Amino acid sequence: MDSRVILSDKNTMPRLGLGTWRSEPEKVQNIVKEAILNCGYRHIDCAWLYKNESEVGNGINEALDLSQGKIKREDLFITTKLWNQHHGREDVEWAIRDSLEKLRLDYVDLYLMHWPVAFKKMNENQWSQNEDKTVRYYDENITLADTWKSMERLVDLKLVRSIGVSNFKPSEINEIIQIARIKPVVNQIELHPYLNQKELREYSKKENLILTSYCPLANLKRLNEREEETSPLYNPIIKQIAKSKNRTTSQIIIRWHLQHGLTLIPKTITLQRLYENCQVFDFNLSDNDMFIIDQLEKTHHRRFVNPPFLPPGNKNVFDD
Repeated sequence: MDSRVILSDKNTMPRLGLGTWRSEPEKVQNIVKEAILNCGYRHIDCAWLYKNESEVGNGINEALDLSQGKIKREDLFITTKLWNQHHGREDVEWAIRDSLEKLRLDYVDLYLMHWPVAFKKMNENQWSQNEDKTVRYYDENITLADTWKSMERLVDLKLVRSIGVSNFKPSEINEIIQIARIKPVVNQIELHPYLNQKELREYSKKENLILTSYCPLANLKRLNEREEETSPLYNPIIKQIAKSKNRTTSQIIIRWHLQHGLTLIPKTITLQRLYENCQVFDFNLSDNDMFIIDQLEKTHHRRFVNPPFLPPGNKNVFDD
C-alpha cells in the first residue's frame, strides 16, 4: 500500500492517497482515522478552502495516538493548499500557519498553490465571489512568480517539506520555473479516463514533475445529470474489464492511473469504498486494457472542474 514515487527534491510521496474535497466535516475525521490506522493510507490530501482541516487534523492525530507509536508522523505525507486570496507575501505565511494550527501539525509534506490566480484579500471566511460564482476582485499586482518566492520561503522556515502547484497549465508552470530556486515537484490536476491529459503528462515527464489526479474516478455530475450517465465508473467497457478480473470499476480506474505512473487521491467517506480503493496493488491491467481505456476520452471527453476564476471575472480557467 505504501508504494511511493521520488519527487525532484528527493522527498518521497505515496502514489495513492485519500482526498477530502467535499467531505463533510462530521464524517471526514473518522474516515481519515480509519484510512491511516486500519487501511494503510499514508497520504492525506486537504486544502484551506475545503473548511475541514480541523477535522482532518483530528483524524490524523487520533490515528497516531491509537497506533501507540507504530505509526509516526514521519510515516505520513500530508498535503494542503494555498487559497487564491492568500497569494501576497505575508498572506502565504499566514495561510500555512493557519492550516498547520487547524491540522495540529508542525509541518506539511506538500504545499500547493491551489489555482494560478490571485484574488484580492477579503476577510478570512469569505472569498471574493459574486453569488453566481464569478470573481469580483483580482489582485493584479501579485504575479505567480511573486507567490512562488513566498512558497519557497516556507521551505526555508521548515513549515513545508515540498512545494508544488494545482490546476496549472505548462505556460504557467514555465513562468515559475524561470525564476524558481526550488522547482515545483507536483501539479495536482483533474485527470481520469474521460480527461486523460496526455499532453500534460508528456510535458510533466519532460520537466520531472509528478502529476496527482484529483477526481480520478470522475464520480461527479452537473445539475440535472445522473452520475450513471457521466462517470467512467459506469462505462460498459470498464465494467467488462472489471468483470473479467473480478474487480470493481473503481479498482480498474485506479489501477489505470497507477500504471500510467500517476499519483492519485480518490475521495470517499464510505468505509467499504475506502478499503476497496486501496486493494489495487495485487493485479495488473494488460497493455490492451490500458489502450482501450486510453481511447475512451475520444468519445467521452469531459472536464468537470472548470471554475470562472479568470479576468474579467467570468472566464473559465480551462478552454475545454
